[in-house]
Amino acid sequence: MTDAPKKDRASRANRPVSLWTRIVALIALVLVSGTIVTGALSLFLLKRTLIESVDADLAAAVSPSAIANPRRNISLITTGSPSAQYTPVDYVVEWQDQSGGVLQRVVQDSDGDPSLDLPPLTREEVVSLQGKPFTLVADDRESWRVRAVASNDPDGPSVFVALPLRGVENTMNEMALIIVLVGTMVVLVGVGLGGYVLHYALEPLRDVEKAAKNVAAGTLGTRIPVSYSSQEVHSLSVALNEMLIRLEKGFQAQAESQAEALASQSRMRRFVADASHELRTPLAAIRGNGELYRMGAMPRDEDVAQAMRRIEDEAKRMGSLVESLLKLARLDEQRSFDLVPLDASGIVKDVVQDLRALDPTREVAIVDLAGAVLTPETVPPLGVLGDEAALRQVIVNLVGNANRHTPKGSPVEVALGNGRDGKAIIEVRDHGEGIPADIRERVFERFFRTDESRQRQQTQGGGAGLGLSIAATIMQHHDGTISIHQTDGGGATFRVELPEAELS
Repeated sequence: MTDAPKKDRASRANRPVSLWTRIVALIALVLVSGTIVTGALSLFLLKRTLIESVDADLAAAVSPSAIANPRRNISLITTGSPSAQYTPVDYVVEWQDQSGGVLQRVVQDSDGDPSLDLPPLTREEVVSLQGKPFTLVADDRESWRVRAVASNDPDGPSVFVALPLRGVENTMNEMALIIVLVGTMVVLVGVGLGGYVLHYALEPLRDVEKAAKNVAAGTLGTRIPVSYSSQEVHSLSVALNEMLIRLEKGFQAQAESQAEALASQSRMRRFVADASHELRTPLAAIRGNGELYRMGAMPRDEDVAQAMRRIEDEAKRMGSLVESLLKLARLDEQRSFDLVPLDASGIVKDVVQDLRALDPTREVAIVDLAGAVLTPETVPPLGVLGDEAALRQVIVNLVGNANRHTPKGSPVEVALGNGRDGKAIIEVRDHGEGIPADIRERVFERFFRTDESRQRQQTQGGGAGLGLSIAATIMQHHDGTISIHQTDGGGATFRVELPEAELS
């Protein structure tokens, strides 16, 4: 129990001092220091000015020509001098002989005879002073300003005139009090005004602090109000908002990547169900990286990127292990195609001719997008941006899919033409049973088969369910799309859209 107060005191001692407190303390220190320095300098200059005024009065009162009657000169000074307001009416005049003996002493002091003892000086000592005033402190601690001048007559006396500095000291005390009062007001007002302005100026930093706490709590959509109070604060607010936007996008991308990874895992499990006996080794590596990602063992984006690269590499290994997946594996390995402008109408003519040779009983025609039949001579050129071998594979897979999954002798049309938005369109239209709308997107998945398609593949020697997946993969590399639609009158239409290109 006795350690708790000590811990609290230690905690308070280690608590950082706020920036507002530091700056306000600095402002107070600067103001106090400035007030002290300014006050001290003012008092010094004022005292020097007042002393110089008294010295001027002494110089006028005590001169070699005025030694005979210095009291008269002092009377003139105290009544008609411009500096009379600073000159006291009290004075002490003393005549000394050449050896320093007092010949005569005249005192005018409102407080009585002052306890001021003038030093006994010989004529030589007085001459050595050169008429410069000096200060003496009487026994009652009162300061006097004294000037001594020797007579022009070598045998004449020396005269000493002393004026009290009581008025100077009173003026200095009054000025010091004024400086203290005014300085205190300046410090208080300055600190108060500075603290208020500083509180307003630090408001953007408090907004940054609040935003940081919200982000730390998981509110990634937090934004900092952009302040225009200063260029630095404005730039800081903009930069931090940009950072928060990127941070939010990064977390969103990570969440999407995690969702995509989970979806990929689901597809991968179906994939393994069909080919696990050939894919055990690469599958172990893929699942290992996937489990690490799902368990959160990859907190950094670099770790996630490295894991994704490992999964991609292992997927490439799968393609080399299974002969039936060779074509699809090659597409996975090939990150991009050498896309060049080419005429896709030639590919369509060749594939249609091959289908006619494969099934002479089937009516196969080339038509335009409106359905008008075209002859080989009237087929217009269709410029696309792509890889010829890969596009040929797509058309072959689609036409082969129509041949396998439709009854023998049913017609097939291959339509081509230019669509909107700069897209070239190729469609393979069959007149079979069609594909239900609820599974049209899934037919492009690897190893996906419907029960009916399995039966047709068994009776017609179908493939492994990878043809459409290969076609979809190729289209992704071409920045194109492949989709399924209902054929007028029944059947399935596979539509391929590619970027148009001008043919030279």
